[in-house]
Amino acid sequence: MSNIANTIYGAIVSHTAWKKHLHNVVDAGKNESNLGQKTCELSKWFEENVKELSQYKHYPLVTELHNKFHQETDKIIQLALNGKQQQANAAVEYGSDFDKISKELVQTLIAWHDVVIGKK
Repeated sequence: MSNIANTIYGAIVSHTAWKKHLHNVVDAGKNESNLGQKTCELSKWFEENVKELSQYKHYPLVTELHNKFHQETDKIIQLALNGKQQQANAAVEYGSDFDKISKELVQTLIAWHDVVIGKK
């Protein structure tokens, strides 16, 4: 499997872990993990490999969704840090904007991965 395919697969796994950390931030009202786009491995990968990655048709949509994901995440973290756990919990629930963006991001990453490995 190519490095790109491995990294995309890793991004899907990391995305799931990121969401778990976000739930921990919401529950604790503290951002001890220092969650943010600047600490996101996928963000770093995009920046470091933009020339190679931008050749794939999935790249623009993935980066757009990834940015939207972090915008929603930042809003949720701020709610949690400001003691608004009920609103923060609602913002991560099934059907929320966060949930929809998260699912679309994962689906697009999977589609990109399938293209890279020659599955589609």
